[in-house]
Amino acid sequence: MPRKLAEVPQLRRASSPVHSEMSSTCEATRVGYAAHIRRLALSLPESYEDSPWGHPVFKVADNRMFVSISNEENPLRVTVKLTPEEREIALMLPYVTKAAYVGRYGWVTAEVADDESLEAALEWVRESYWLRAPVELRAAVEQNDGE
Repeated sequence: MPRKLAEVPQLRRASSPVHSEMSSTCEATRVGYAAHIRRLALSLPESYEDSPWGHPVFKVADNRMFVSISNEENPLRVTVKLTPEEREIALMLPYVTKAAYVGRYGWVTAEVADDESLEAALEWVRESYWLRAPVELRAAVEQNDGE
């Protein structure tokens, strides 16, 4: 009779010290990536954090969401609005998909699992802010980019 996975010691990953160490490292990395995104989002003019669905979202002006981040998923998931051109390019990347519920309105979700995907997500947070912010706030961001 075949043995169950839990009965095979070398396959019981959950209790393995290596798996435990990897899980805590992944969790620390996810938290670090989320901190980078949070710091950038809150540094943009008149942005603020909200949590209407149980996970952090960042908004500008009159309740206009420009980024959403997953709360406890690993890898970290970041949802942003992009221009049609940028969205087309982003969707070619293996870690980007059309966002659930709001994808038809130009939103994508990126899995942030390494430095490359973090760098892309940070750039997309800036773009999403620019698309969602009032015109007078866009100008402030554009001036900061030019300095």
